[in-house]
Amino acid sequence: MIRKNSSILRIIDELAASGQAGILLRKFPKGHLLIGQGTDVASVFFIRSGIVKCSFSEDDEKEYILEFLGEGQVLGEIEAISGIPAISSVRAISDLSVYMFDKESFLHLLKRYEDLNAAILQLMAKRLADTAQRSARQQLRPLEHSLAQLLQALEHEKLPCTKQELANYLGVTLRSLNRLLKER
Repeated sequence: MIRKNSSILRIIDELAASGQAGILLRKFPKGHLLIGQGTDVASVFFIRSGIVKCSFSEDDEKEYILEFLGEGQVLGEIEAISGIPAISSVRAISDLSVYMFDKESFLHLLKRYEDLNAAILQLMAKRLADTAQRSARQQLRPLEHSLAQLLQALEHEKLPCTKQELANYLGVTLRSLNRLLKER
């Protein structure tokens, strides 16, 4: 449910400890918007501690939660590498501590450090595979099954979630979610 990546965090911790130029350690409060969907991304963030919610909003303002990210996860790397505007919004759902790089420093580090480059490629490949699997499960399994798995994961992670966030993660209306919860 909450994706983490200790290998990337270890690499970034080592770079920060070595005094690598361009690495800033920043703290953000719960609720802070780090990246806004459709905006130009000037920085890349590596989560040191805390959790963020990545979401996508449609033209009708309906929000769809893509995933929750935790320690060692990277934010803004796709946009920095591809040069496109942010494909999703990223908001802190707990107090957050991040290593922050400007886009150019991040791209320079990818060229200079093979282990970081390989770790970022593995992370992106894993996210792509996970997204494909989640999409397939949502199409092949009944919604009741997805809800049960989600509730179990939330309990395991001790992650508080509103009914609206549950509905947004499942891609259903609040009314449909309430009907499902009533049937349980």
